[in-house]
Amino acid sequence: MKPHRHFLLFLHLVCFYTAAHAQYPIGDNWYQNPMGFEPVKLHTSMGFIVPAAAVGTCLLLTRNDTTLVKKLNLYNESGFSWGYKYPYTFVAQNSTGINFMLRKWMSAGVEFIAFLPKDKYNSTAGIAIRPFARFYPVNKENYRIYFESGGGFIYFFDEFPQPASHDGRLGTYFNGITKYGIGAEIKFTQNAYIMLGLRHVHVSNGNSKGVERNPSHDSNGFFIGFSYTP
Repeated sequence: MKPHRHFLLFLHLVCFYTAAHAQYPIGDNWYQNPMGFEPVKLHTSMGFIVPAAAVGTCLLLTRNDTTLVKKLNLYNESGFSWGYKYPYTFVAQNSTGINFMLRKWMSAGVEFIAFLPKDKYNSTAGIAIRPFARFYPVNKENYRIYFESGGGFIYFFDEFPQPASHDGRLGTYFNGITKYGIGAEIKFTQNAYIMLGLRHVHVSNGNSKGVERNPSHDSNGFFIGFSYTP
């Protein structure tokens, strides 16, 4: 590559980094929410819209894979995430879902989530339903690696989040929930896989009650579980 092209590439990367970093709220860092910058915003409703549009487009523009077998799998996973904004809410989660392979490199599914946030001000539980899409850059016989994003709805038994010393706003019972992240499935029997990965979690009501009732929650964490192909 010629020297001036090196310089142009460097300049492009610097400009991209600066623009992306500037699109985060004050106090947030890009590495805490790497896909949260404009216009991607996979931590909001775009976390559902973008994957849904991608799946629909791919189904229209690619041929059905007639060699694909055992398309359906069931899974259960547990995970933990830690809020990176005050009051640094810890969240335990358990998800049970179904995942259907649409192509060897793409699937879609839906999961039901038990969501348990806890901190100095919050101690409640929520139940959620979340459609999602997964894209597999690696899909081998014994292991596969995927990127996942999806968004749905969650109901809390108490209003969440509760007012805190750094943010006096009160959340709501009914919110949206989005997750995105990377994961892997490692085969350990003929029909079963161990699952593990990292995710970003976002909860907010999209200002449905006004910005004064939308303090929101963001956290990062990991999950582990298993999947089974009937």
